[in-house]
Amino acid sequence: MPPGNWQLVVCGTDHKSSTLEHREPLQIGHEEIAAAHSIFGDLPGVHESTIISTCNRIEFYFVTGKDREPIELVKSFYRQFRNLDISGLLNLYFTKKNKHAADHLLRVCAGLESMVIGENQILGQVKESYSSACAVRTAGKVIHGLFHQAFRVGKQVRTDTEMGKGACSVSSAAVEMLQARANNIDQPNVLFIGVNQMIYLAASGIIDLEHGDLFFVNRTLEKADALAAKFKGTGHALEQLPTLMQKADIVISCTGSPEPIISSPLIDKVASSKRTDKLLIIDLAIPRDVEIGPALPPNIEIWDLEDVKRHVSEHQQKRELAIPLAEEIIERKLNEFMYWFDHVRHEPLYNGLADSFEAIRVGEIEPLLNKLPDDLKAELEITSKALVKKLLQIKVHGDVDKK
Repeated sequence: MPPGNWQLVVCGTDHKSSTLEHREPLQIGHEEIAAAHSIFGDLPGVHESTIISTCNRIEFYFVTGKDREPIELVKSFYRQFRNLDISGLLNLYFTKKNKHAADHLLRVCAGLESMVIGENQILGQVKESYSSACAVRTAGKVIHGLFHQAFRVGKQVRTDTEMGKGACSVSSAAVEMLQARANNIDQPNVLFIGVNQMIYLAASGIIDLEHGDLFFVNRTLEKADALAAKFKGTGHALEQLPTLMQKADIVISCTGSPEPIISSPLIDKVASSKRTDKLLIIDLAIPRDVEIGPALPPNIEIWDLEDVKRHVSEHQQKRELAIPLAEEIIERKLNEFMYWFDHVRHEPLYNGLADSFEAIRVGEIEPLLNKLPDDLKAELEITSKALVKKLLQIKVHGDVDKK
């Protein structure tokens, strides 16, 4: 591409522009991401790229020519990757270019674009996506520079501000509240009821703690099995709930059921079977999954959303106060990146001028090489290459290195 005739782009959809239901068919699983990177990176017009796919966002970062319409490349990708026509979903997508694209990724890694401000999990997810792109070699010089700057921003914002301190979501808060409790139980068995993002995030936090068996229950057994497989647990049908509650030390429930999943008689039955053993139930559902009777057994403890949200609120206020300082860090790092980016845009090697000049050089001298002795061939190669290098410097900088 001629100098300056390309653009850095992010084209994607997130929790602000779409619902989870909209994003589900668009999401790219962990086991699919390498293949997705290869397919997107091989599309005509995609110079280098990385894809980020999480519960809350699917974003394509790439370098392409200014004559390319970014969303058309994303459409081509889904046609090849999943035989899916996303023409009816284009209103869900946003497109940002150059400085705006870079600013977006820096804000994502800082936690300012998350559903809950300061969410920490996103930084690790972005690093995994970038590593996958590097493994299949779809990331190039611009993507490398952008993502490494974004990682620096994410780290600095969490180190120098209150943005990364304490729990930042309902699920992470529940896990944080559990830590002290779980430390007093020797490898607690944990039962998860429901299959959704809240349960997924809670399970993601639990696996970092010392734990025993993980049980996943859902009305649809196949969904329970699929989620359990991601955390090396076991999936079970809802009918097995009474038996599993007797085995569990901790229960985390979040379903969309209009009626309680755990009835008051079931709580009494489980309490009786456990006797002196304690059971902690965390009810994250609205309406509640747990029916509380007139008298709660002494060996049963129940936390609901109000308990967890109070814990979140304490930390969230600190995070919101940290936003101006986080944005100062982002602005400074963005300016650093853009200074570098503007220089890269005119590098001959990156823009393909060096390849074009080299092709012309070889084409012009090749007919002469067969007529010359070996020593003169070598001299001609050295001299012609030096000439090309100086011509490239004139083209880009307007002067010649006199050295």
